[in-house]
Amino acid sequence: MTGIHVSGVLLHAHPERLDSVRAQLESAPGVEIQTVTSDGRLVTIVERPSDRELADVFTDMQNTAGVLCASLVYHYSDNDDAAEQEITS
Repeated sequence: MTGIHVSGVLLHAHPERLDSVRAQLESAPGVEIQTVTSDGRLVTIVERPSDRELADVFTDMQNTAGVLCASLVYHYSDNDDAAEQEITS
């Protein structure tokens, strides 16, 4: 199934491990860091072609050494197959 899944994820990391967390997130495919604060908060956008891949990235983010918590704050899905089916119905 083709499409796109985009999520906004807010992470809170140990401030002293912020550089390491940031480097790990930047190396993950489909992850963009939008904002980083000195107290350890990171606002990220994750873009993946399937909900399963998105869930895997979110799990990896939660399990990143130095991350205290990760919160999904937004999710958007654009499924080309569903849109095409609605048009032809």
